[in-house]
Amino acid sequence: MVLCCCDHAAGVKEPVKKSKKKEVSMKAESSASDQDKKKIVFFEDCNLAFDLEDLLRASAQILGKGNFGTTYKAALEDITTVVVKRLKEVTVGKREFEQQMEVVGKIKHENVDGLRAYYYSKDDKLVVSDYYQQGSVSSILHGKRRERRTLDWDSRLRIATGTARGIAHIHTQQGGKLVHGNIKASNIFLNSQGYGCVSDIGLVTLMSSIPSQGARATGYRAPEVIDTRKATHSSDVYSFGVLLLELLTGKPPVYSTEGEQAVHLVRWVKSVVREEWTAEVFDTELLRYSSIEEEMVEMLQIGMACAARMPDQRPKMAEVVRMMEGIRHENRPSSTESGSQVSTPTV
Repeated sequence: MVLCCCDHAAGVKEPVKKSKKKEVSMKAESSASDQDKKKIVFFEDCNLAFDLEDLLRASAQILGKGNFGTTYKAALEDITTVVVKRLKEVTVGKREFEQQMEVVGKIKHENVDGLRAYYYSKDDKLVVSDYYQQGSVSSILHGKRRERRTLDWDSRLRIATGTARGIAHIHTQQGGKLVHGNIKASNIFLNSQGYGCVSDIGLVTLMSSIPSQGARATGYRAPEVIDTRKATHSSDVYSFGVLLLELLTGKPPVYSTEGEQAVHLVRWVKSVVREEWTAEVFDTELLRYSSIEEEMVEMLQIGMACAARMPDQRPKMAEVVRMMEGIRHENRPSSTESGSQVSTPTV
């Protein structure tokens, strides 16, 4: 039962260093006889070969656990490295699952993490996608010490711009009906050029409703989604706005103060801007650069517009992309100078 797998997207496949992390088993819950009857379904442009047993025997590390399932980094015997997500709480049947996977598998964009394969059985649902060696935005900003790294302004702009382009493209799919529904820093990865790439596309439609999540993940949700548990294009825009504020401030969407009181990033940013203390919003790392204050404030305005409380007050993602691309001033000085005075945006 050896089948072909897609190429990695251009600029994505990179050499992978061996990790010292503890290896775990991805052994499926389904029986061997059941596995023999089922096949991994791969997408076009095949040049690799592995089957379900190869995947389950692979050296695996848990990258994360969420309400949609557990995500593994799987190193196959032929040195290919992929990401495998074992889904949970899938409420749709096999036919609807396959239809959704086919929709997602056809999405081709440099800022969208390509789906490479999927597997469906009564007891197991797996999706296989590319592995990004540079990691997620969440791990870079808030991960363990060895995972974190300092991001300059240009790096943050590339992440934000790439992510916006990816979401905007997703919103054009299925006749403009496709919604992501789970935009957050842990689902945004950096490609080899440092641009943001959106992952976990289409999974929310496999659930009867958006699962409840922990405090940090809940901070990305638009107010209306907390009540309805239904995602829309507009709620994706809100989530992107939170992500943009996260990149600007260096703070997670919900965090605790020294007194262990929970602080919601969107509310905090709006309160600080309202008091005209805008400079206090930005990550101190960014305040070292004197040439970017105008761009920072303009990007802050976009983030606040996206995170507007009322859905009809938020821009469309295509408009967000246009605004962000307009911020990049040609021939501006590089972000290497120190000292900055930041003006206050209009609220």
